[in-house]
Amino acid sequence: MSSNEGLNKRFNTGFMLCLITLFQLVTFSTVLFNGEFNPILLAVFAGYIVVEWVYFIVASAFCNQNNFELEVLAFLFSGISLTISASVYDDYAPKQFVAIILGLVTFIAMLLVLRRTDVVMKLRMPVAVAAILLLALNLALAQYNKGAYNWITIGGFSIQPSEIVKLAFIFVGAASLDKLQNSRSLTKYLIFSFACVGALFLMRDFGTALIFFFTFIIIAFMRSGDVRTIALVCVAAALGAIMIIYFRPTVAARFSTYRHIWEQINDAGMQQTRVLIYSASGGLLGLGIGNGKLKDVFASTTDLVFGMLCEEWGMIIAFTVILAYVFILLYAIKVARTTRSAFYAIAACAAAGLILFQTGLNIFGVTDIVPLTGVTLPFISRGGSSMICSWGLIAFIKAADIRTYPKLSETILPDHPLYPPDVKIGRKNVKRTTATQSGKDVPISKKRTSAQKDIPVGKRKNSSGDIPISKKK
Repeated sequence: MSSNEGLNKRFNTGFMLCLITLFQLVTFSTVLFNGEFNPILLAVFAGYIVVEWVYFIVASAFCNQNNFELEVLAFLFSGISLTISASVYDDYAPKQFVAIILGLVTFIAMLLVLRRTDVVMKLRMPVAVAAILLLALNLALAQYNKGAYNWITIGGFSIQPSEIVKLAFIFVGAASLDKLQNSRSLTKYLIFSFACVGALFLMRDFGTALIFFFTFIIIAFMRSGDVRTIALVCVAAALGAIMIIYFRPTVAARFSTYRHIWEQINDAGMQQTRVLIYSASGGLLGLGIGNGKLKDVFASTTDLVFGMLCEEWGMIIAFTVILAYVFILLYAIKVARTTRSAFYAIAACAAAGLILFQTGLNIFGVTDIVPLTGVTLPFISRGGSSMICSWGLIAFIKAADIRTYPKLSETILPDHPLYPPDVKIGRKNVKRTTATQSGKDVPISKKRTSAQKDIPVGKRKNSSGDIPISKKK
């Protein structure tokens, strides 16, 4: 039995789906019967559970999928987000439901695109250009709101372009550094990275700029493995940040309350002190959904949503959510070791690292462990752009799992520098070699005759119609 088959047996999708559905029925019912009955909320909650089950049935029965660990967590998180949004703003629940649907559609569309690495390479430059144009449009149209210029309002709907650009940043970075054959590719990606981070600084969205920079570090380290170079980049970035704070006092003013929130308990430190007080009052089991006081504080369902989890849902649920985020990172690392290409490994680890880092900024920011940057909690914070981005990020991780594309589970790409020669690819214990073709997935010959085994690899003839395998250069 292969390790992947063993993982499928250990993870019982049907049982987990029934478990989270039961959990959602309890939480949804709490909101429905906590006040005046709202038929719209009932339709939203029922529709969400139907979408959940339809996705798993169709994906398993018609798409030959059997690895649903990520989707189970995504639906669990999204259900929590829907419940919190409905408990505070019952009129916003339909919008959050639509955002979840759009996120799921983004997830499926990205899996279709990520299946073919040759398509990924062709889309690399168009995606990069589209991302830069989107940020430029943001700078031109956005109005100052909540201390930054990162929202565009179109037809009554607010869009945060930087959330969508996160997906493009990982897509372009992993594709560019997967096949780094000359300095021109690296230079283009560096220009793209600096353009994204620079635009975010102009928007005064420093939290998202920090997330982009951290993601850049992960991508660069995954490709090079050079700790000294990464350290040099970090030092240069730190010096740049110090210069910005020195010459722009307004930037430093945004972080003036750090470690001084209790001195400004009713002013600038009001949000964080309320999070700490109300979170502690929830205890292990919480006060009950809709019974907390933090919901009356500004940004309770966005930046402060972890505090609401602690207060109303209890510390047990809150820390279980944290462990689930850690699981996503561990899962990404596991699948990256056996994936088909360096592109998938880089993208999966970058996406998981971004999710965990953003989670840390949100949780540690509202509790005053690090400066408050105003970033959302992936999946759980209210907001359409954030929800779509969160679903898109886990698409990178799922695409790296060789079980996602069963017909390609025994293929490798010509260049896979991240792994040693004896890495096991797919379901067969096949030694890592490189193929002479470029850009396309190359099937590994499943069987070799005894005569072929005695012939040097580079001189074997292609008697079975398979693409010849050559030694790694």
